[in-house]
Amino acid sequence: MIDLADRPDVAPELRLVPHAFREAFGRSAEGVWYAPGVVALTSELAVCGRWGAIVAGERRTDGVIELRSINKPAEPVVLPTEDVPAWALPVANVVDALRPCGATLLCSVDLPAGAGLSARTALACAAALALRDLCDPDIPLDYLVDVVTRSHAQLHSHVRVEAAFAGYEVGVALGDARLLIVDTRIRRDTPARLADFAMPDSGSPGRLGPALTEFHRAQQPEAAQDIAVTAAVEAGALGATMLVDEPGRPIAALVRPESLAAVRAGVSGAFRRERLTAPRYLTIRPSQGARRITP
Repeated sequence: MIDLADRPDVAPELRLVPHAFREAFGRSAEGVWYAPGVVALTSELAVCGRWGAIVAGERRTDGVIELRSINKPAEPVVLPTEDVPAWALPVANVVDALRPCGATLLCSVDLPAGAGLSARTALACAAALALRDLCDPDIPLDYLVDVVTRSHAQLHSHVRVEAAFAGYEVGVALGDARLLIVDTRIRRDTPARLADFAMPDSGSPGRLGPALTEFHRAQQPEAAQDIAVTAAVEAGALGATMLVDEPGRPIAALVRPESLAAVRAGVSGAFRRERLTAPRYLTIRPSQGARRITP
């Protein structure tokens, strides 16, 4: 079987991790797993993006869980240990819940925590799939969803985990619209809290956009989030809302493809006028859910 790292038909980001695994350990990984980042619009609505987490791994016979990260090469982890670095906590929590056999996992996450796509949830889901397939393939998928939800406590954890495994959209249909994620670059230590809000019927982008803006207005956003939402709507977005992606304070705007450039320009202009750090943008189209990339 050809190593995934050597397959030119596979996306470069999927080849990178097995290639790094082979360079680090001198042999090919036994498998490669992927989980998407998830945009949790509300406690019931979520959309998967193609950026996420990739894990290459192999089983071990000594009962040890060895974790390495392409993003944090100077912070390897051997579990069990009480000194778990922040990047490895999502995986360590899953390990505590699953209690798998030994395994070596090399991880990569496309986006930093707080950028709007639940990077930590993606890593937890990819690692859970890898540990299931390597150590106990008979574990049903719905049990994995429950394990990751319980082990990865955060706001909107259930809808994020459900979406990451299911793929594409949960509770919403975007049609031809796009989600424009605006990372305001703000990071906070204090968790954000959402007020209860009954979302109106949002079966189409034309309805979803105003509903997202109503949801946003019912919350207590950061000033930068409010500036971004207002600017996006004024520049042509169908609607926009603050997101909860600890520790970040991003927003999501629902935008027709022809309006993307104008909305980005509108938000960037508003940030310049307020002398805020320039935001970063990602344009999201719904993508596939968590899966094993190699047999």
